[in-house]
Amino acid sequence: MIKILEQLVNIDSPSGYEERIRDYVSGLIKKYGFHPEIDNLGNLYVRGESDLWFVTHLDTVERKADFRLDGEYAYGTGVADAKGSMASILGAMEATDRLGLNFAFLVDEEEGGSGSKHFSENFSGRAVVMEPTNLSVAEKQLGSAEVVLKFYGKPVHGAYWNEGVNAIEKAIEAIIELKSKYMFSVQELKGGSNLYAIPDLCEVRLSFIFDFDVDMFEMRNELESLDADVEFSEFYEPIRCDEIPEIEKYAGKRSVMHSWTDAYNFKKNGWKVTIWGPGNLVDCHTDRERIKLDEIEKAAEIILKINEEVV
Repeated sequence: MIKILEQLVNIDSPSGYEERIRDYVSGLIKKYGFHPEIDNLGNLYVRGESDLWFVTHLDTVERKADFRLDGEYAYGTGVADAKGSMASILGAMEATDRLGLNFAFLVDEEEGGSGSKHFSENFSGRAVVMEPTNLSVAEKQLGSAEVVLKFYGKPVHGAYWNEGVNAIEKAIEAIIELKSKYMFSVQELKGGSNLYAIPDLCEVRLSFIFDFDVDMFEMRNELESLDADVEFSEFYEPIRCDEIPEIEKYAGKRSVMHSWTDAYNFKKNGWKVTIWGPGNLVDCHTDRERIKLDEIEKAAEIILKINEEVV
């Protein structure tokens, strides 16, 4: 499995460029004696004999680190998000000659989620969406919003700062006020120049997460009432995960998924869904991304046991 994980990480697969890794995974599935299929959006799947699917995604963010091992962890872009999950699925498939479970490897999770949207509209059932949860089962997935704010000011010579309106300072003041009410991170902040002048434009991209206790429409109205141009690139409500007994009995811990995942589209299209998988999300999308090797092996063992139980 570790060799498979290394091969998976060594294949670059940013969103929109999943063909090479899909071909590699498809080749392994055929080698194990099964018959993978590809839908017209590029999702790879293989059918078993039950209604239960284990689902993960093929794509990653742009490469930030190469694969390496230290004996306890594997490191590299996508190693936890979600190629460790892919390796666990493939390890389980290699160890069996009959599939009770169904498996799907989806495109475009890191960008628009079009893979899971298309797949969940065209199939039905129950899904364990594999994302890094340290092998705990998620009770819910928090809501998320991404918004770009453009603040405008009045430019003047830098020596007369008090006669102008500083767009960057307007942005900072708004951020501080919003921080007192909501959970979000500043993803980008652009403004100013090397001219000795007060900046008249500042563009900020904010990424929000929120629970069921936040009125998402009130939050949206508050953002739209700012003295700024406002553009939402995404806005998703939180979802509650469903109880899927087959995985519940192997995962003693509970967790909350803080990031958007493909589970959202499955839930919205009528599936019962939960989120579970090896790895820790906290270092994903950075050059420190890592995963415990024993979590990958344990995940494969659990998938194999469930596969045998549902056959």
